[in-house]
Amino acid sequence: MKLNDRQQMILNLLKQNQQVRVSQLAKELFASEMSIRRDLEYLEKEGMLSRCHGGAVPIGNQLHYPIKYRMNIHAKEKRELALRAKEHLENHMVVFFNSSSTGAYLIPYLKEYQNISVITNSLFLVSFLSQYHIPCTVTGGIYHEIEGCLFGSAAEQFLMRINPDLAILSCEGFTNDGIVTESVESMASLARIACENAKKTLFLMDESKRGALYTHTVCRTDTRRLLLHA
Repeated sequence: MKLNDRQQMILNLLKQNQQVRVSQLAKELFASEMSIRRDLEYLEKEGMLSRCHGGAVPIGNQLHYPIKYRMNIHAKEKRELALRAKEHLENHMVVFFNSSSTGAYLIPYLKEYQNISVITNSLFLVSFLSQYHIPCTVTGGIYHEIEGCLFGSAAEQFLMRINPDLAILSCEGFTNDGIVTESVESMASLARIACENAKKTLFLMDESKRGALYTHTVCRTDTRRLLLHA
């Protein structure tokens, strides 16, 4: 799904300033205040911001796009990363995907291999897998609306019992010395378990994530945990 230009500009301004006002947006974007309010109402409904008196603020003090919109952000880089990740696919693999818009670009290539099956905590990715008739197992857990995925102890316990051939992960940030991090502990915990149990892990990270260091460390990349970035 795509936003119109004005809605995208609103989100860009919100990311820069951490708060936006209807009156100021109307002036900067050459739109009526009524139109701006409609945009804010729509963006709030889609889980992309929280309206406040006279304007809007990020949800939870951090602007985090729902995964269905992240598909269209840095799309060219994500396609290139998917092509590079394809080189690590083989027949008869069990592949784990976490909640990743970049990972979604890899799914169409799975049909080129024999007997590949997928394990995922992402309900968003299940719809892509079904289009290509890729066998899929979904973890249990608590539903996270923004990410379109499952998390929590049930998901973690499920992942502790499996040993995938390949884990395809995307996290929120990576440093130049290869430390991969997340801002939410529950998401970091799932990624830790996956990359610990998988024979090989690929972190698919677009350039916007470079240099970002968040609270919860997933791992440091090495020969078994490879960082692919644009």
